[in-house]
Amino acid sequence: MPSRISAVHPPTHRHLALLIAWLALPGWALAADIGHTGSADSSIEMPWRQAGLTERQAAAHLLDRFTFGARPGDLDRVLAIGLETWFEQQLDGGLATPELDRFLEGLATFELDALELARRYPSPGAVRRMAIQEGVIESPEGDTAAALPAEGSGTEPRKRAEQRRAVRALAEEKGFGSQREALADLMIQKLARARHSENQLHEVLTDFWFNHFNVSLTDNRARIFLWPYERDAIRPHVAGSFHDMLGATARHPAMLLYLDNALSVAEKDTTTTWDLRSRRASERRGRRGINGPRRAELRDQRQRDSQGGRQRATGLNENYARELMELHTLGVDGGYTQEDVVEVARSFTGWTVVPPRGLPERLERARAGLRTRAGFVIENAFLFRPDAHDAERKLVLGRELPAGRGVEDGEDVLDLLANHPSTAQHLSTKLAIRFVSDQPPRSLIDRLAKIYQASGGDIRAMLAELVASPEFWSADSIGQKIKSPFELTISALRALDAHSSDPRETLEWIRRMGQPLYAYQAPTGFPDRAEAWVNTGALLQRMNFGLQLATGRVAGIRVELDRYTGHPPDETSPEEQLRHWLTFLIPERDPEPTMRRLLPVIQDPDLADKVARAAPDDDEDNTWNPLAERDRTGGRGTDVSSDADWDVTRGPGRRDLRARRAAPATHPDDSFTAHVVGVILGSPEFQRR
Repeated sequence: MPSRISAVHPPTHRHLALLIAWLALPGWALAADIGHTGSADSSIEMPWRQAGLTERQAAAHLLDRFTFGARPGDLDRVLAIGLETWFEQQLDGGLATPELDRFLEGLATFELDALELARRYPSPGAVRRMAIQEGVIESPEGDTAAALPAEGSGTEPRKRAEQRRAVRALAEEKGFGSQREALADLMIQKLARARHSENQLHEVLTDFWFNHFNVSLTDNRARIFLWPYERDAIRPHVAGSFHDMLGATARHPAMLLYLDNALSVAEKDTTTTWDLRSRRASERRGRRGINGPRRAELRDQRQRDSQGGRQRATGLNENYARELMELHTLGVDGGYTQEDVVEVARSFTGWTVVPPRGLPERLERARAGLRTRAGFVIENAFLFRPDAHDAERKLVLGRELPAGRGVEDGEDVLDLLANHPSTAQHLSTKLAIRFVSDQPPRSLIDRLAKIYQASGGDIRAMLAELVASPEFWSADSIGQKIKSPFELTISALRALDAHSSDPRETLEWIRRMGQPLYAYQAPTGFPDRAEAWVNTGALLQRMNFGLQLATGRVAGIRVELDRYTGHPPDETSPEEQLRHWLTFLIPERDPEPTMRRLLPVIQDPDLADKVARAAPDDDEDNTWNPLAERDRTGGRGTDVSSDADWDVTRGPGRRDLRARRAAPATHPDDSFTAHVVGVILGSPEFQRR
């Protein structure tokens, strides 16, 4: 890097502190010009002119909020087709993505349904239990489901190694894959869609709604179902009916296992749907009801965990009922009581998961949504068990659910909650926070809530109202939201049109910045307000990432700054370099305030080293990352190779999952241009959207 860059305004360490503190400052008003609004064939009218914006500024704001960041040329493409037309296309989500589609179809798990995925990729614990049951390895005394001996357990190393080899051999014999392979596909498809999809709004909404209905891969039972959960329960409904999405998540094995409803059964001595139907059938035949031994046998059967693990259903579980109301629908101040939580939990007893090992033949005949006379319901991986459902009277939010029913108790609760005014307020608030500001105006929330109620929960109608609102276009909205680590990473890759050949280092940077994908343990999901991401350690990691990316030091990512014609050479003044790249990377925002703050910073040739040293130490906790995690079925297992062609611009996603090579060599770029670009990518202004 040329030493001349430190000749003007000698840098000090306080510049680093100033850059960190800068993020807390309020945004700046944008220049105001007059433009036109609306297009002749659009039903949406966007009041950007009334807000004093130019058409280019308005287009940049749309790209900031409804995509994962603008690519070179995106702004001109939006202007060419018209702002309103572009937004309606994004609402439709039907733009062709042939390269992305071919890549996704090349992933091994792309089309596997939930049950097939669980069968082909059993958990390490399930493989160990199978090995014990089939006599492949000995069962630890007193616990047939215990794990293999761990390091330091006192078991002879030779015996431990033999057991692990035996488990691996059993897995290979049965054709099982490592769960990390399926989870790697999940991670890779998320990066690829966000990076390359033309239907950016649907990708942003998928991320938003998954977070709303969060399921964490840190849950051992639920993690294998995350891929079909996002694909089948979330993605099809992101701009459609909230009611449909609520029902899809409620029935999905990922949610049923994560919030323990799969273990929730009627309390002891409670009349079940099975009891009632059996009694009625016996009365029609002139016989007595189920005898005591048979009743006890059925109750013992329903105690079994649907996944065959060590955790067993023992009674009512309130976890899903509480989060359903507090997080998914009504909100924490939605007007429900603890009694309502209990009644809702009773309504969902018997909602569980089809075990991967299979169902009895009589229930296999009830597949494809058929309901048996005994009351069993099977829909894909969802199983309703009448012998586990509390069939007595319930009272939910003042509404009576009469005795003697089955799965319709839970279905009616979902209808009640989806149509509740508190749900309209709660969802309107979350959408306004995501797309407008951390403290959205009450006027906007109330209007969105009215649209929700009038449309029956139509998300598309709510988004159309939001983008047509003056609040969305106000100075309090533009440039005021802070990107999450995932958003920051993808927006940087898109802004530079970077070539990605290996996802591992990208995923690691997202983790280091505080957002391990799919791994937020609490059902609340990742927060969506600035205070969650704005702290000294996080900001230093963001600056570190920007500098490393632009200078070619992120493995698996290639940045070619010289592709952009017209950029000034290194010999031009720091002011010219900075102004050019600010205009390129953060279009249609006033560059002058940022120029004043960044000009001293870019003149420090040792900035990258200082930031790297100041950034928090990496704890190297890779347990969330399937591309780095140790395979605990035994040995090192299978790792995703770095030479895999996962980049959608280069064809289908064919990957050698049985080998791992060193990450591709990086090509450091120590030019002044790369230094300037890195400072901008790590700056607070680029982190705003």
